[in-house]
Amino acid sequence: MFMPRALKVKRPVQAPGHGLNKKSKTDQEDCDQINLQASTQKDEAWEDLKTQTDKGEHLTETAKCESAAQSSSDDAEEEEPVKSFKKSQRWPEPGEPVCVMCGRYGEYICDATDNDVCSLECKANHLLQMGIKPGHDAFNVKDKNTDGRTSQPHHVAVNLGTSEAGYSYREDPFISGLTDEQVERIRLELGIKTEGKDVRRPIVEFEHCGFPSLLSGNLKKAGYEAPTPVQMQMVPVGLTGRDVIASADTGSGKTIAFLLPVVVRALEEAAHGVCSPLGLILTPTRELAIQIERQAKELVMGIPNMRTALLVGGMPLPPQLHRLKSSIKIVIATPGRLIEILKQKALKLDKVKILVVDEVDTMLKMGFQQQVLEVLEHVTEEHQTLLASATIPAGTEDLAARLVHDPVRIAIGEKNQPCANVRQILLWVEEPSKKKKLFEILNDNKLFQPPVVVFVDCKLGADLLCEAVAKVTGLTTVAIHSDKNQRERNRILKGLLDGDFEVVISTGVLGRGLDLVNVRLVVNFDMPNTMDEYVHQVGRAGRLGHRGTAITFLNNNNKRLFLEVVNRVKPTGSILPPQLLNSPYLFEQQKRESQKNKMQHDDILVTKNNLLDIIKKHDRRKK
Repeated sequence: MFMPRALKVKRPVQAPGHGLNKKSKTDQEDCDQINLQASTQKDEAWEDLKTQTDKGEHLTETAKCESAAQSSSDDAEEEEPVKSFKKSQRWPEPGEPVCVMCGRYGEYICDATDNDVCSLECKANHLLQMGIKPGHDAFNVKDKNTDGRTSQPHHVAVNLGTSEAGYSYREDPFISGLTDEQVERIRLELGIKTEGKDVRRPIVEFEHCGFPSLLSGNLKKAGYEAPTPVQMQMVPVGLTGRDVIASADTGSGKTIAFLLPVVVRALEEAAHGVCSPLGLILTPTRELAIQIERQAKELVMGIPNMRTALLVGGMPLPPQLHRLKSSIKIVIATPGRLIEILKQKALKLDKVKILVVDEVDTMLKMGFQQQVLEVLEHVTEEHQTLLASATIPAGTEDLAARLVHDPVRIAIGEKNQPCANVRQILLWVEEPSKKKKLFEILNDNKLFQPPVVVFVDCKLGADLLCEAVAKVTGLTTVAIHSDKNQRERNRILKGLLDGDFEVVISTGVLGRGLDLVNVRLVVNFDMPNTMDEYVHQVGRAGRLGHRGTAITFLNNNNKRLFLEVVNRVKPTGSILPPQLLNSPYLFEQQKRESQKNKMQHDDILVTKNNLLDIIKKHDRRKK
């Protein structure tokens, strides 16, 4: 039932805090007395625990006898039994997995839930917390193998209802019964636009997918009661195996829209060996990958043999390599770390059935493009591809189209436009006055709604502005950027979600994909370099249907974006500063745009009748 992270553990001589000594029966009886007044269900679990602990001790003694007969006296490594109680486990080192119950070193993986636990005691508590009653097989200690590998774990007997492996999507009779006019009306009212052949009808409820009972229950436990527009259309299309290019507002639920097809494809067949996943999800940032894996674990909770692996940089490599030995079905990775592992031949992608590229516009830019293409060389051509982002520019869409075959294009709302739930305020602020204006906003009772995320364009600027805000306002402030180690970044992100920080100064690491559900105010201290990045950053304030506010500081340093700002922000009804509207740079850009459109218009209207006139115009321009 456990998947140990390491089969052999070195015992440091007299190492403080790393007590691995075998427990005496007196200690076990004391621990049993602690839970004497617990509930009937928990008493049963403790009886199982005691039985298996005694069994584990017996196996341990036998293993030691065999080891003594075969090993030399100076052999420093011994086979470790599964720890029975949490107090026997040490505290984790930086970057090591953490027990979900007590925070100690998560040496083992609970096969029923795929979570990290430190001992049989915490496993029993964890299963009870998840509503899974542990049977006698739930506490099997790991067997000793001659090849040094972990034996196949025994699964908790869980009632799966509908056979997970036999699931295939069939259109619900309610959906089939709708007329074409009704379907088009649903799409029109929800802002769903589709392109492609034989596009599946959108679902109205998750029940219309007919998911297996366990997966359906996990959806509800995770809080996904009703599908969002992108989920309504993308899930049925993805479940039928079609390639998809999806564009939807920030915070619209794209992650679950592509995770459900990935999970279902992974359920279709058993894992092909320990290092051959069936599903692969690529993301540009570590934080986004961590968030996606957490959501994936919520969906596969309690489903046997459905394990995920997180492969990202900034975290220790050995635990990730060890994780890949556990018959992983779904891998969530950043391209750099994935390529590093592929070069070590610790992972094979030739069995991948479904590939997801999240934030595809970023992933196909020059920084990531070569890495993504290198990863795709390891994936067979016979796979399904899902591409998703809030913004997909025309140039990126052309490149993305080369990665898919006969795709269905799905667009929700206005393509490449800021989220409609976010009120946008653009302020003309000269560079020397930016800090003063930020302090005014943070002291304004009407605008200030902690936690506030402030975006800047450089790492040094984040640290300096963090110090200034903390000193002047006295607010709990922290900075996050790529120079901070992953453990620190994880701590800051968790603190932001828990409300521990009032102000977070960030570079673009928090700008894409993250569900900062408690953030209601975003300040773009530095205007992003592109309008696509602007759309993503202001979208942090309007997650999952909540309303928010985004304030952006603008001045002549951002003059090359003036025309795009007007074209994208003005249609939302936001008031633009007069300095922008009256800017000579804007007039010049509008003039060039008008001439460009006129040239294209003239080219389109070329006929036999006006051909001579066009030739005369060109001759006149040459003179």
